[in-house]
Amino acid sequence: MQRSASKSYSSSGFTLPEVLITVVAVLLFGGAAFATNQRLLLALKGQKETTAATLALQQRMESYRATSFTNLATANYVQTSIVATPTGSEGPLGGLSEQVTIGVYPADGSTPTVIQRNSTYPTGTIVSTNSNLSTVKLLRVDELLSWTSADGRPRSRQLSTIVGIGNTGP
Repeated sequence: MQRSASKSYSSSGFTLPEVLITVVAVLLFGGAAFATNQRLLLALKGQKETTAATLALQQRMESYRATSFTNLATANYVQTSIVATPTGSEGPLGGLSEQVTIGVYPADGSTPTVIQRNSTYPTGTIVSTNSNLSTVKLLRVDELLSWTSADGRPRSRQLSTIVGIGNTGP
């Protein structure tokens, strides 16, 4: 007598739709991880730019504070001795534009001295001048840095200081 062997097979495994859904979920997760990483890198680069701009502004302000009142009231001196010399902290700032405005404090409506430095004028150019600044007692110096950020946004930082006639720098 011959016996028929009946074997039972269990069907365990994944169907093709289940595998495809899993692959799509993994791809979505991977894409989201890469997008998040890219956004974080842009944020870090933006913070690096902001830090560089702040440091450059502080270095410029120290230059103005260390300059005598008479020299600070003279547009040519400020342009050739301060603005023409990069601070060294500006490296990460793409398309940098610097504008220095020196005016009477408190404002009396007179035209301020304005000096700009950018890629067109790497040593700066005098836009407007006020030859009467040396006759007042207080000057307001505004330093504005503008650049294009890593993500293409225009960015800017500004710092101001008041300088009195007793400033005895070089």
